[in-house]
Amino acid sequence: MTLRHTTALLLALLAGNGMAASFDCSKASSFAEKSICADGYLSTVDNVLATSYKKALTAAADPQALRQSQREWLAQRDQCTTQQCLDKALGARIQVLDHYAADEQAKAYDAEQRVQAQQREAQRQAQDALAAQRAEQARAAAEQQPRPHALAPAAPLQPRYQAPAPAAQPAAAQTLWQWFFGGPGWKYTLLIGACITAVTLRRHHAQVATLYTDYTDAAITNLLPAAGVIIGALCRWLELPAVLVYSAGVTGFALAILYAVYASIRSNRGALNTVMVIVTKLTFISVFYVLIGLLIASLFVNTRRQGESQARADARNRREKRATRAQIAGLTLAYTALTAWLCRRPTFTSLADCLEFDTTPLLT
Repeated sequence: MTLRHTTALLLALLAGNGMAASFDCSKASSFAEKSICADGYLSTVDNVLATSYKKALTAAADPQALRQSQREWLAQRDQCTTQQCLDKALGARIQVLDHYAADEQAKAYDAEQRVQAQQREAQRQAQDALAAQRAEQARAAAEQQPRPHALAPAAPLQPRYQAPAPAAQPAAAQTLWQWFFGGPGWKYTLLIGACITAVTLRRHHAQVATLYTDYTDAAITNLLPAAGVIIGALCRWLELPAVLVYSAGVTGFALAILYAVYASIRSNRGALNTVMVIVTKLTFISVFYVLIGLLIASLFVNTRRQGESQARADARNRREKRATRAQIAGLTLAYTALTAWLCRRPTFTSLADCLEFDTTPLLT
């Protein structure tokens, strides 16, 4: 017994003896109609098709066009001369009708949202107009009241309590903050860091300066911020106070900066080499973690374009998130490979050796 006949038998047992096609089988004339009436499986599929058609007809903005499309499809269906052709035609039409109904429902939902937004905007404008009218009436009433004769200038009324004004930020600090984050300050900083990084890499290649002594040195410098972020996320998951969450992240970056300064002083000779190495390490860490943070933040954002159905928006968001995860993995691997290549010795050493301060630099 084939799978199709088995499925038809199960459907017939579930539906009982009342299972029939969606039309009057006594009037069946074409091969397609006779086959549907004679085959329990095809009768069930035809009933599913009828249900999908009714659903699409209910959601259709132009029912007449859908009826014409259904009549054209019936003409194509009647051209089938085998049950396999008829089975494929019924299944394909069900998919078309289901997609049509979903698209029409999405369009109706979008239209309803636009109407509601217009109603809210009209209500807001009416409230604003009413408030402006009341304010104008109050002003006109105040102007019509008689003014008392003043023999002497009246002293200005003083409020009983005056709240202290909030402490204003120093103008210089506020201007510098706006210039850095709201202006081109961060661009200049990044450009200067890139130039210093290029010179430092050249000096590192010439063995004049040392960025990382070994794999352990590089791992401590670059993993401390990640450890702080992970601990902060754990604190948030445990619903601890927000100050602990932010303190963990800030502590991770602060320890990374302190260790970068310590390792740079320990491994280099001269103030110029030390400062350039510190700036290069901080540039690497800042750029890498900013890019990774932006990519991770984009994973939690779902967008829907104008005229796009919710199903298509969800599918597009899933594709974009897969691509973003691949970018995060690729960027992490590339940064790890670059850091390993910059290590002076391709070996791991103990943590005690990395933290032991030696006034004699490794460079000779």
